[in-house]
Amino acid sequence: MKIQRRQLLRMAAGGVALPVASCATSLGQGASGNTIKVVERTHYFAKPGMAGEVLAVRRKASAVRVSIGLPAGEIFVKHPRGDGSEPDVAWQCTFADEAIREADLKARAASPDFESIRLEMRKLYARFERQVYTIAAL
Repeated sequence: MKIQRRQLLRMAAGGVALPVASCATSLGQGASGNTIKVVERTHYFAKPGMAGEVLAVRRKASAVRVSIGLPAGEIFVKHPRGDGSEPDVAWQCTFADEAIREADLKARAASPDFESIRLEMRKLYARFERQVYTIAAL
């Protein structure tokens, strides 16, 4: 069977768009007016010359998350035109509520693979920050 170029491009675009979905969407949690959404964001400030390694390990961490049944989240990298105060790599995930975030934290803590990633990452960054937000209603 021969795949046409347009079909191939559509399939490729669908595969690229899938990981970008928010964690709430990945968990099947639609937007509900009564839901309090929680956003967890982590910032990694790499040791000099280690930004590429930090990104690679963050990608591995997202793959481990998927392997243990958690959403991958979104990974961000420093924009070249930033003011220099930004982290080299950031990760973010949105949860429908605090209970779901707590379950996510427990699943990470219970995973030897995820703990191994944490130990590897600690060798690469100079500073780490975790921020947790509640999405404000409009």
